[in-house]
Amino acid sequence: SNQFGLNVLLNKNSFILRQDKKITEGIYEPVLNYLNDKKWEPVNRDFGDSMSAYLKSTEEGYSSSITLTIAALQGFMQIIVNGNIGKGDIGGLITEAQSKKLIPNDPFAVKIFKDIESILMQERQTKGNPHPKKEYANEKSARLILNLTMIFMQHCLQ
Repeated sequence: SNQFGLNVLLNKNSFILRQDKKITEGIYEPVLNYLNDKKWEPVNRDFGDSMSAYLKSTEEGYSSSITLTIAALQGFMQIIVNGNIGKGDIGGLITEAQSKKLIPNDPFAVKIFKDIESILMQERQTKGNPHPKKEYANEKSARLILNLTMIFMQHCLQ
């Protein structure tokens, strides 16, 4: 992809945004490798769609990327708590997963998960597609959502 000026890497299931080597190797690759299991197919599908939308490099694509990334996170949490997708919002799923000790529930994790969820919901509300958006997303905001989601998932998987 470097020869053609594309800023992506190829993973087994999708493209990964090329970023600082430490971010790619320390966060994206381990999380996406973990998600290679068949039970995570819905999450991988949404991430793949999110990356495709992001790579359109348009305001509409970035807004779609935000929505799809958050959908991937919601599916991730639904599978952790319920074993499959379809039921539960992110906030409730985080609380339930922590109470069942399925994800970290130490004071740091409780605070950081709540803060990340707040940021994700704010960006989805203002720039995503599930609601009338106040403004379109830009590359910076879409990348922030992708990175926060990956960090969130990585912390859950530790």
